[in-house]
Amino acid sequence: MKHWNWRSFFIVLLIAVVGFMIGGCDSGKEAIDEATGHRALKQYHKSKKDIEKIAEKQAERYEGIPDDEEKEGEKKE
Repeated sequence: MKHWNWRSFFIVLLIAVVGFMIGGCDSGKEAIDEATGHRALKQYHKSKKDIEKIAEKQAERYEGIPDDEEKEGEKKE
């Protein structure tokens, strides 16, 4: 019975500490997001959008650059 009481005490203490860390802090939602993987998913979607924006900008820049053939044609004429 002695072991059961000590085990119960440590389990209750552990649950209380974890509950305080998650629920009691301002960053409790952030801790839950980190533990469940939602934070990584949010970062992935943000990075994906950023890469799409960069690709669009690069495509616009590429379209604005005249081709080598066009440059040679203009020089010859």
